[in-house]
Amino acid sequence: MTIEQILYFSMLGLALAGYIVILSSIPYRRKKIFAQSGNLIMPLSVKSSKKWAAIAVMAFILILIVPLRNYGWFVNIVLLGAALFAVEIAAREAGGIGKAGIYQNMLVSGTSALLWSDILSFPTLAYENDEETTQVDFKTLRVIAKNGAEHLILFESEEERSKAVETILNLAPDLKP
Repeated sequence: MTIEQILYFSMLGLALAGYIVILSSIPYRRKKIFAQSGNLIMPLSVKSSKKWAAIAVMAFILILIVPLRNYGWFVNIVLLGAALFAVEIAAREAGGIGKAGIYQNMLVSGTSALLWSDILSFPTLAYENDEETTQVDFKTLRVIAKNGAEHLILFESEEERSKAVETILNLAPDLKP
């Protein structure tokens, strides 16, 4: 075997190992989220999606396709990185699946699990009721985290969103606009 082949198979082995590590971290992610969450105050009607499993399977297929084609090193690294990034997103989604809600210490919805102390603001609450504001979707809530990340929480109905906002502001009054 040449050095190039050894490096190539090492890269594939690392990608497969990373894939396995990320998928096996799902139970630990779930445990960590719900160890911090506290009691469930209000469940949210977020549909349980099985897309995360499809994404994980497609990422695995992408990892398996790379050795079948004669791509350059850069393209191989990009494809394997994309596969690992996709499985990371799938693992985040799987960590909170089926448990969306407003908890005593955090908000869990889809890939978002935010402690009240990590939330900076809800910017849409500040301007959504202004007369000059148009085209506000009252089924979503924008959340800005203290690290600068923006999260979009989707609700089933406007009523559920208004109840959720009221519950959130009661649990974390310092987040009021």
